[in-house]
Amino acid sequence: METLRIEGTNTSPRVCFEPDKRILELSGYSRPENARDFYINIINWLEEFNSWMGKNQKINPSSEPITFKFKYIYFNSSSAKFIFDIIQIISEMQKNNIPLKIYWYFDEDDDELREAGEELSDMANVPFHYVEVSQ
Repeated sequence: METLRIEGTNTSPRVCFEPDKRILELSGYSRPENARDFYINIINWLEEFNSWMGKNQKINPSSEPITFKFKYIYFNSSSAKFIFDIIQIISEMQKNNIPLKIYWYFDEDDDELREAGEELSDMANVPFHYVEVSQ
């Protein structure tokens, strides 16, 4: 499975999905002009990754979890829908017995970002580990 890297900008997050290292990370700002255009390739990659992991997990089970890191500074409401879509794919991965650890990073002064993570986690029934970051 190929690595997916997209450099972040002032309006779109950095994407660094490294399946060989078992680390998938989204970080920065997410307020692209067209959230669907930005996120569709990420969602397609994750669906393919889920399928690929499901096949590999059956052939060669691994106890080494996939680490997913959400390190958003800010995301707008149109991005939130696609972030939820990503979390639903993560939920499918868990149902396929793929070991996962999901981390939601937030600034210590940003209660809204933590609450957004808690809501997304609850809606998708996917447990997150919350990491408070001090600036």
